[in-house]
Amino acid sequence: MTILKKKIEKIITEQGPVSIADFMNIALTDKNNGYYRKKMPLGSKGDFITSPDISQIFGEILGIWILDLWIKLEKPKNIQIVDLGGGRGTLLRDIRRVLGDKIQNYIFIDINVELIKLQKKAVKGALHFKKIEDIPKKPSIFIGNEFLDTFPINQFVLSKECFKEVCIDYKNQKLIFSHQVTSLSKTLDKKKLNQVRVNDILEINFESRNFIDKVSSFIKENNGGAIFFDYGYTSSHGDTFQAIRENKFVNPLDDPGNADLTAHVDFNDIAQRAINNLVNVWGPDTQGTFLKKMGAIERFKALESVSDNKIKQELHLGLNRLIDIDEMGKLFKVLAITSNKFPSPEGFTCGTRSS
Repeated sequence: MTILKKKIEKIITEQGPVSIADFMNIALTDKNNGYYRKKMPLGSKGDFITSPDISQIFGEILGIWILDLWIKLEKPKNIQIVDLGGGRGTLLRDIRRVLGDKIQNYIFIDINVELIKLQKKAVKGALHFKKIEDIPKKPSIFIGNEFLDTFPINQFVLSKECFKEVCIDYKNQKLIFSHQVTSLSKTLDKKKLNQVRVNDILEINFESRNFIDKVSSFIKENNGGAIFFDYGYTSSHGDTFQAIRENKFVNPLDDPGNADLTAHVDFNDIAQRAINNLVNVWGPDTQGTFLKKMGAIERFKALESVSDNKIKQELHLGLNRLIDIDEMGKLFKVLAITSNKFPSPEGFTCGTRSS
């Protein structure tokens, strides 16, 4: 039994069932044993592989997207690029290669000690912070690739009488799910949530809402924008709470601290939160649509023309994984938010959904 599992069982025994959000917070961010603190989650030896590690085209296209915005802003010298949860630094390294010496300021926001070491090697001179509140107050472009899914969710189920929260209990020496009336479940109004039916699961990510509030305030005060890529949905999707270990789905309750716990991102909820903060919203679109509109296929052809057969095959497989509707192209969504002073970003089929 892991140290964190013992800790969670002790908390439940002494205080009662815990919410999924509390369980995720402990499992992912515990200072000594949390998954994000100590694990090397990315790459072939990790628990999952993200778009920047699949193909250099992803980072290069994002670099072009940023370059376009920088030009439209009349090339401000003090603008900074902020990578939220920057992984191994691959994405920001590829972006920097496209931008060259045009933009000088690069920032990572991360708490994983092992990943921070790799980020420092990948992007020399980049600054590191743990929270958005700590970064310099300058015009900024925030990048969040598979970042929003790291925030813990709360789940609720509608019974005939009321909403109950899906919690984690400890019985017969096992962690199990249970339904409890909690202070949060009491705040949900069946009339306002009339699309939810009895026994439906409702997921709400209160922490991602709070983060969007912070990003929106920052870009309103300092000018800039943000772009988010993640697996998610744009309509009610039920239970998406999951755990991944060694690129396989596992029981989320079995091994806290040693598996990545996530849930799909509700992009309509993110968009509405940003709109409520009086910033412009672009998308959500599918990742495949965005990358193709931004020239991913043309970039692939350029790289293919100067590559040997082995590299050509790797490029082809990588691009397909990023844009194919049966791979990441449809499941992954992209959404951008900008300050009202910011020019329209490229790559989105839907226009602004500003307030």
